Amino acid sequence: MVKAEVLRKRLEQMNASLNKIKRYKDISLDEFISDDIIQDVVEYNLFIAINMMADIATHIVIDEQLGSVNSMGDAFEILCQKGYISKEEVSLYKNMIGFRNILSHEYVKINKELVYSVAKNNIVDFQKFILFVHENFM
Repeated sequence: MVKAEVLRKRLEQMNASLNKIKRYKDISLDEFISDDIIQDVVEYNLFIAINMMADIATHIVIDEQLGSVNSMGDAFEILCQKGYISKEEVSLYKNMIGFRNILSHEYVKINKELVYSVAKNNIVDFQKFILFVHENFM
């Protein structure tokens, strides 16, 4: 059985990171590109939010004894196989993991326009995941 307290703490961290990103939702691309502090805040908090998603998914899979997780994307695949999420969601979440990997390993080559686009347009994807967790495991 999933430990609700573990999920709650990770959801709180995820929400805190998303709220920091949302502070900059109304800035222009030019403002974003010209302000390295804003870039750092957004990139770091996207990284944390994606980590929390992967960690939550992993906890669900392990605690519910749904399968074995060997990589960050495995938990999403297993949740799909067990009927919790769709193939489209798996694809989206695995793309998010790929984006997280770029944020964590490609410091010099991060596409700032892509970061800006994700921050402006994809917060809803995190919110859908949060809703999924609340509806199914809290």
